[in-house]
Amino acid sequence: MVMDDQALFLEKITHIFIGTHDFRQLARQVVDLIVRELKDQNIVTAAIGRLHEKDKLVYAYAYSTKYRQMIDKLLPSRFSELNVALSRTDNLAVRTILTNQMQQSRRMADFSRGMVPDALVDRIQKIMGGKLTLTFPIRVHSGKPAGGLMLVLKDDKLTGGQMILFETLAKQVGLAFSNVFEFEKLMAKYQNLTAQLAKAVKEEDIPSVKFTLRITPKENQNLERIGRERGKTKAEILRAFLDQIEP
Repeated sequence: MVMDDQALFLEKITHIFIGTHDFRQLARQVVDLIVRELKDQNIVTAAIGRLHEKDKLVYAYAYSTKYRQMIDKLLPSRFSELNVALSRTDNLAVRTILTNQMQQSRRMADFSRGMVPDALVDRIQKIMGGKLTLTFPIRVHSGKPAGGLMLVLKDDKLTGGQMILFETLAKQVGLAFSNVFEFEKLMAKYQNLTAQLAKAVKEEDIPSVKFTLRITPKENQNLERIGRERGKTKAEILRAFLDQIEP
């Protein structure tokens, strides 16, 4: 891929970022575009995972390859259901996030340990013809990794040009996901505020003012009689009466 083509590809990546606020949808679009547009870089598979800090897990979100139908049948569960604990430092995908540095290996199983049996991943790697697997941290605005971008190549060596291209791509993905995370935080804040508002509106209907009403014995008898007839308490009758009064 010449420099002009690379610039055009990066522009396409930027284009799909605009207006996309769902992490999974964005991840799916990115990996599909990478595999489709970077064939001359000998990429056979691209995948994106996301860190769930609260659960201390890394979840698989999306992957793309022309061998997908065959691989999906071999996987023990849906790809998006796969996850690995941050404590699995023998998993290079996890190590990418922990060290905030790119990792590479000629064995793809080094990146799926704790998620899928090594023997099965070795079989999948053979089907794809992958010879080198790389993971790049997806960094948000703070510089901390929020996930990882995995690329599987047919070549067993990485050129300097490829390194620059892939690192630029990972940075661009990180910027896009930063916007997604900010949108998620904004929506969570909005939902929290609307929930508080709804609760406050409901609480407005709950009487909160207490006072002593002095009435004559005759008025008390009338209230008790009306209450028996309507099956309500004296307080409920008085509240209904007050609600009918125009402010």
